[in-house]
Amino acid sequence: MCRLSFSILALLFALPSCSTWSQPAAAVSTTDQVFRSSYYMRDRDVLKVVNGDPAHENCAEWQVWLFPTSVRGSRSGVGLAYVRWGVIEGRSAKAVTEQLETSQGFERAYTNFFGANAWGRFTFVHPVGPIAVMGHGEKNDVLQSKIGLLNQQLESVVSDLHGSLVNGERNQAPLVQQYFQQVRKSMQDVARFYDKLSRLPAESTYLNQVLAILAPGVNQAESALPKVTAILPNVKLPVSTYWMIHTESGGSDGTIDVAVREFDSSAWVQQSWTGGDGSMTGTEVITIVPYQDIGPLDIWIQHWGNQRRWTLCIHPANSKRFLQSITCPERHTAKRTYPAVDLKTTEGSLYLDFSNMSDAQDAYTFFLYHKERGT
Repeated sequence: MCRLSFSILALLFALPSCSTWSQPAAAVSTTDQVFRSSYYMRDRDVLKVVNGDPAHENCAEWQVWLFPTSVRGSRSGVGLAYVRWGVIEGRSAKAVTEQLETSQGFERAYTNFFGANAWGRFTFVHPVGPIAVMGHGEKNDVLQSKIGLLNQQLESVVSDLHGSLVNGERNQAPLVQQYFQQVRKSMQDVARFYDKLSRLPAESTYLNQVLAILAPGVNQAESALPKVTAILPNVKLPVSTYWMIHTESGGSDGTIDVAVREFDSSAWVQQSWTGGDGSMTGTEVITIVPYQDIGPLDIWIQHWGNQRRWTLCIHPANSKRFLQSITCPERHTAKRTYPAVDLKTTEGSLYLDFSNMSDAQDAYTFFLYHKERGT
């Protein structure tokens, strides 16, 4: 069975972000483009304020220094380097800015979820940066590479978990509390490791021992991520159910009435055709979507003259296919007669078409919620 092809334009749901930076750096307006009027330059352990956009600074190493409390007094003295608790490091001012924003956003969500005192003193909310690192002397490239890969792994986990804290209902299950405590500790441990690596680049034996202790915590956080998002999905189940009963246009095939119903841990999507040239009249297709088998979800925008339509595409996970039944009576058109059909088959993907964006978003969120929970 065929379905009309659509012109495809990916629909992006963008979330705003912000951060708090110590002066003289200006506030970040977006993570896509960094606008600053000043930054720091580090020569050994002395900071110097530089006026200008850090994107124009030819420097391959950038840092943000993290402090347990708000830094007061001089921000350029030698002693400043020795009261920080951790460091964020990257290859550009934009890279360290984005990582700081991710960490700060996660910390805010964490304290909103678990309580104001749950994070502890090793916070990301009192930074100084961005700092262009000059004359840093000896570097341990092997350890830099190892901690860089581990940091990317942890950043991905933190980004994937943010929605669970923002949208999830309070859950005091030991698994949930212990898991997020481990993620918080790993974030702090990685920042502390960068600090140690910056101070003690020649102490390879010691730093390798520290890294060997740190790595398993990050790996465990990554491997347990699906279990946690099953308990705390990244999205809330939408309140509106209007999208579950709607009508789609099938062009010359007529009108498609769609009804989505839940049975056990599956959604049953019934599509019924009427009108048009008669070739599809009376056709009924029922597609069963087990929540545990949902894979990627896409939303496309299509244009029909001056109107826009939003199409949700639900792909099955891995190599699975959705069970489908197709029934229809004998159908007559001006050109030919189509035989009756009673067929059990499978479908690779399911398409739902909507006339407004809010219904498409609700449908997307519904299936994403159940995908993460698996029930």
